[in-house]
Amino acid sequence: MKQTIGGNGSDTTAAAFAYLTNPTNRQFRFADLYMIGNPADPTAILLTDWPTDLTWPYIGTFKSTVIKRGTVTMALGLEVQSLDVTWSPPVAAFGTSLVTANYYQKAFAGLYRNFNVRVWRCIMPEPGDANTYGAYELFGGRITTTEVSRAAIKFNVTSFLDCVNEQVPPNVIENTNVLASFLGAVPVFVDSETKVAQFNVIVPSSTDNILGACSAPSPGKIYDDNKLRFGYLYFNRGSTLAGFFAQVAQNTNFNAGGGVHYNQFITYQAFPFGPEPSDSFYVSAPAPNDSSEGTIGQNNFPFPYVPSPEAAV
Repeated sequence: MKQTIGGNGSDTTAAAFAYLTNPTNRQFRFADLYMIGNPADPTAILLTDWPTDLTWPYIGTFKSTVIKRGTVTMALGLEVQSLDVTWSPPVAAFGTSLVTANYYQKAFAGLYRNFNVRVWRCIMPEPGDANTYGAYELFGGRITTTEVSRAAIKFNVTSFLDCVNEQVPPNVIENTNVLASFLGAVPVFVDSETKVAQFNVIVPSSTDNILGACSAPSPGKIYDDNKLRFGYLYFNRGSTLAGFFAQVAQNTNFNAGGGVHYNQFITYQAFPFGPEPSDSFYVSAPAPNDSSEGTIGQNNFPFPYVPSPEAAV
């Protein structure tokens, strides 16, 4: 059971659990409490779907209104959830300034975009008693989209966990570590190469999908799948994209047909425009993290096994 906070700010989880599991209690009363804004903000909007106003002293008085929400999904892990909240405030006179504007005008103008929204579930032993057991937090997030329709404002609220929904290349983790930084021009040591791999651009290539024909150190070579993953692709001087680089998310063998094969590189960041056929680039292999790879030993580098970007937190 989630932590329940009473009206005085105390932890009432044990008492609420005992109340809810008592076999003699057959009828329970719940209400949703909504806060649009932050607790310290005097302009924060406190609302409830209960027929009358509810006072939860821990936060304040929640005004009764017509408001409903979608289903809140509970799951272990870091999967980012979203919640739809539909609010129908009374239609007030339209104002001519931000101070006098009604809720619909403010929503239409995008004022509530990125506002924090918190939803609590209140457990009431008696109708209107939001103080004894208080409430537990049901959902929290930020307003990402706002839709205004006739007599209704619909907010899409994305969970605060969206901050972990990022692909983070290992190179930027612990950037003071040589292993985790960009060493630059790292050959493919496991293939006994001593020079960085060079390529010529092949058509069709796009901003984040680059085809290349290996020109050095082994012309025509096709590198094994993901052998260059987590390295980076850098356009050489004289190319239209000279100086631009991006981390390699995936490298594979591209079959162009007729027995012709090229190296295909998918990058994490898209280039500002696609390369030209006359462009060339090199791909630096990822920094070695094992003493058997080149002359760089693992004892020099902590955290050699950083999770892949898709799994990074």
